[in-house]
Amino acid sequence: MLYRSFVLPIGSYILSNAMDNTARMWDIRPFAEGNRQAKVFHGHQHNFEKILLKCSWSPDGSLVGVGSSNRFVYAYSTSTAQIKYKLPGHAGSVNEVVFHPEEPIIASCSSDKHIYLGEIDYKWEQEN
Repeated sequence: MLYRSFVLPIGSYILSNAMDNTARMWDIRPFAEGNRQAKVFHGHQHNFEKILLKCSWSPDGSLVGVGSSNRFVYAYSTSTAQIKYKLPGHAGSVNEVVFHPEEPIIASCSSDKHIYLGEIDYKWEQEN
C-alpha cells in the first residue's frame, strides 16, 4: 500500500494518505500507550493511476488538506475528522495540497497542470 506521511507542526502526530481512500493521523509521541492511530479521514479518492496524492496540515493544525483523484481538494477538521471544505475546479487528480503559512489560503496542484488557490473562512471555522 502506498502512502505519504507528514509531521504536524507541533510534532506529536504525522499524517498519511493511503491507497485505501483514507488519510490517517498517527500519534508519534514517545511512550504513548494504546492505539497510535488517532483519526481516520474518509471522503477523498484514489484511482487506477495510483498517483501519490500529498496531504498537509494547516499552520495551526486545525485542518488537514488532502488531494483526491476525483478532482477535488478536501479539507478535514482534525478535531472531528469531518469534511469542512470540498473545493472543486481541477480537471485531473489533485496531487498536492498546501496551506499558506499566514493567510487563510489553500493551494493545490493537479495532473491538469494548473495551480488553484482556495480561501478558507477561519472565523466560520472557530464559530462551529
